[in-house]
Amino acid sequence: MENELGENAEGDVISSEYLSADQGTPWELLKGENVKKRWKMMTGRGPNEQVGRRALAEGDALYRKADYKAAIPKYKQVIDRWPDSSLEEDAMWQLAECYFFTDQYPKAEDAYDELVRKYANTRYLDRIAQRQFVIGDYWLKLDQRHGYWTLVPNVADRSRPLFDTRGRALKTFDHVRINSPRGPLADDSLMAQGNAHFLKRHWLDADYFYGLLRSEYPDSEFLLEAHLLGLQSKLRSYQGPAYEGGVLDEAEILADQTLVQFPDQLQGEDEQRLMATRARIAEQQAKRHYDRASFYEKGEHFAAARIYYGLVARDYSNTALAPEALAKLDGMKGLEDVSDNPFPMLTAVLNPDSLKEAELDAMAEADLQTEVADSGDGEITTAGLPGGVSPR
Repeated sequence: MENELGENAEGDVISSEYLSADQGTPWELLKGENVKKRWKMMTGRGPNEQVGRRALAEGDALYRKADYKAAIPKYKQVIDRWPDSSLEEDAMWQLAECYFFTDQYPKAEDAYDELVRKYANTRYLDRIAQRQFVIGDYWLKLDQRHGYWTLVPNVADRSRPLFDTRGRALKTFDHVRINSPRGPLADDSLMAQGNAHFLKRHWLDADYFYGLLRSEYPDSEFLLEAHLLGLQSKLRSYQGPAYEGGVLDEAEILADQTLVQFPDQLQGEDEQRLMATRARIAEQQAKRHYDRASFYEKGEHFAAARIYYGLVARDYSNTALAPEALAKLDGMKGLEDVSDNPFPMLTAVLNPDSLKEAELDAMAEADLQTEVADSGDGEITTAGLPGGVSPR
């Protein structure tokens, strides 16, 4: 065993992983990791617990004297000479701390993350999350102040990443939450990411992180802010009636949830602003339906137009477009849809199933015209639409 370790060996305790370095299939022996192990054993730098303990003690002595720069190689020696042990875990933590206190934050963040990847249940987990959060917050504020360009390298300041300070800060917040999902700073990291995207007007990204906070951390102290800012993110990501409107439906639901969930916290101006936002969502929804109805009306597809005008009149009766929708419904009485089939006889021969479809459409339109019609006193109603509620 002494010959395997080489002249510089200082102990007889050998890590079991190195005993198998010369075992296995030829392909396994050619792996870079196994080649490195055999080379270290041949050069006398194989695993040795006594060397590791001595190096850890020396590193700790230097650390207590605040000589962090001199302690770094000692902790690296522990990691190199006695891997996969509690000694390595302690050395990895101390090494990351040395990087932190010498303002080498990129190296420190990498070292903290490497420790968690190798020892997922490390006893340093909470302290690692605190350090990573501080680093991410520092980088983010630094970028907000100076506006660093993503692709311009940083070659002078070792406290910042080489590229993309802001992106690295957001990734660090990810590490805080992923490494310790139930830790005290997990929701803080989500809120910080959401706010960072909100300030940059990245509305969809901001909405994602606010939504994640609402769903994963319902007891968070930031819950109300996540609702209000998430609502604003959804509204600002909406591009108008010509684009997809699912985000408006989500905003409508979220506004209602906020009013119901925080009745005591929403007081005075906050409640008034939320109600104004809720009214603005209704106006946008009515505008979407009204524009679609106008499109069908111009194409003389009056049955479809009646449906959307009816939705405006029924579901958004408090909006400015509701009276106009009722007037449109009144003006389209008795109008029939234009035929979309220029060759009805040819269609009857080549595609007879289309006649059945046309018949079903005509029946549906007739039912709608019967239900959306004058009541006994001549009042227009929308009783046949979903919900059967009169607009007046």
